[in-house]
Amino acid sequence: MSASGPLLETRDIVKHFPIPRPLRDLVRGRPSRAIHAVDGVSVSVAAGETLGLIGESGSGKTTLGWLIARLYPPTSGEILFDGEDVTALTGRALRAWHRNVQMVFQDPLGSLDSRLRVWQIVGEPIFAQEGVRGPALRDRVSALLPTVGLPPECLDQYPHEFSGGGRQRLSLARALSVNPRLIVLDEPTSALDVAVQAQILNRLVTLQKERGFAYLLITHNVAAVRFVAHRVAVLYLGEVVEVGRVRDVLERPVHPYTKALLAAVPVPDVRRRRTRYRITGEIPTLITPPPGCRFAARCPFAVERCRTEPPALREVSGRPGRLVSCHRAEEVGDVPPEALIGPAGAVPPVAATPSSGASSGADGPGSDRVTRWST
Repeated sequence: MSASGPLLETRDIVKHFPIPRPLRDLVRGRPSRAIHAVDGVSVSVAAGETLGLIGESGSGKTTLGWLIARLYPPTSGEILFDGEDVTALTGRALRAWHRNVQMVFQDPLGSLDSRLRVWQIVGEPIFAQEGVRGPALRDRVSALLPTVGLPPECLDQYPHEFSGGGRQRLSLARALSVNPRLIVLDEPTSALDVAVQAQILNRLVTLQKERGFAYLLITHNVAAVRFVAHRVAVLYLGEVVEVGRVRDVLERPVHPYTKALLAAVPVPDVRRRRTRYRITGEIPTLITPPPGCRFAARCPFAVERCRTEPPALREVSGRPGRLVSCHRAEEVGDVPPEALIGPAGAVPPVAATPSSGASSGADGPGSDRVTRWST
């Protein structure tokens, strides 16, 4: 990593997926349309850091991860890796660069070739990047497997012979095979039971401490983000709405959408059965996003300005390091997520004066993470 910047940085990255036009639209000269999957996202990841990426389904998390791993070409914007623009890399230059950024996919069974054995799956990146083959390749894979909790004796097994946790460990071993500097984790525990989730997350934290690489963790699991990540970014309909340290964002959220996400997390409280979720309304379409704030139609704090003027991602007064895209961030910052659970139609109380914010503390990145999860 360069001394003056992060390991990875995206600058206003955009990804639009064109929608094929029917013949009648071509004849009538109607303009083409596209799905705005990612719309001007700027995030950064430091060397050795974990950035959590959360948001509901359809918010653009996976698309952003694929853009960062250069599995999708961006529509516009820049991707900087170690200060170098890698947005336009193609061919051999892109293949050589890929050893820096590897990906663990959400569905391990679907991302592993069922016709290949373990040594072939894990060794494929090594062969592609270094040309190692034969017995030397088997030896490299055999030495790597114990680092992810797999026995070396499974070299000749097939993916279907493993459990869900075993296949995810196999995916992780494949990502680690070329010693990347950044690993994109797309829902790495979504298909696993709780005990196996804890084992995988413990392994991720341990490997990061030993090898020093960075993670981009894409997940719906707020508990996983709290355990693994140093910072967290919240996405809504292709835009970043809040960024900050994990403890600050999850314990003192500012953006109304972040509050809504945390309010929706199930808790063992029977009293919540008699209450209603105050975030209502339809999610806007990504084909023609509304003007202004994209969350305005569902936000209980929205005013007319929110519906007409897009908010900028800015640092909130009194909260160093917290970036929020909300016109009323200082006013609604102290409203707790629990206020969004209550009688239907009721408006949560808003402070009469701008929030003074909470002290950011002196602890550094990752100081709020616990050491291990019990399995």
